[in-house]
Amino acid sequence: MAAPLVMINLWALASILRPGYNQLAQTGSELGTGRYSIVMNANFVATGVLILIFWVGLLTNMHAGKWSKFGLVILAIAAVGEVATGIFPCDPGCPLNGGSLSQMIHTEIAVAFFCAIAVFPAFIGIGLNQDQHWASYRSYSIVTGVLSIGLFIAFSVAILTSFQYLGLLQRFFLAAPFQWIGIMASRLLYFTK
Repeated sequence: MAAPLVMINLWALASILRPGYNQLAQTGSELGTGRYSIVMNANFVATGVLILIFWVGLLTNMHAGKWSKFGLVILAIAAVGEVATGIFPCDPGCPLNGGSLSQMIHTEIAVAFFCAIAVFPAFIGIGLNQDQHWASYRSYSIVTGVLSIGLFIAFSVAILTSFQYLGLLQRFFLAAPFQWIGIMASRLLYFTK
């Protein structure tokens, strides 16, 4: 349940510490460079570790079908990707092409993370009807996945076209799967009591 809160609060702190940072136009990764970059990079690592802890909880308490298990594998990939983006920060401005080795690794990991974070709720949701404890979250999970995929496509187009409000679109895109994590973690806590 802490992962979305940690992400939001440390992202906000990192942006406050960066004079001139534009929430609407700039991505979160841009806060992983320069002065106080430790805040955002620690955010990526901490959030990824928290998602991995959540993943372990789902893995041991969700007994759904093969699609849900596949979705859990994708969630683990997203969590590891989140950690890795903090270990390999981008260069100033986060250029898509070229740059340092860390920038090139960051770009590749970010692509994998964004793909994984977009699709995992849908895959998990498809198989939830096979687990009586989670079946009521099936529709919500599928809708979240479809919404996340649509926002991921819009975000990807925005990156390629240098859309003016890229930062805002990134936040909308990430809000859906991170909300899913918070809601499902609350359910998991209830389920394990």
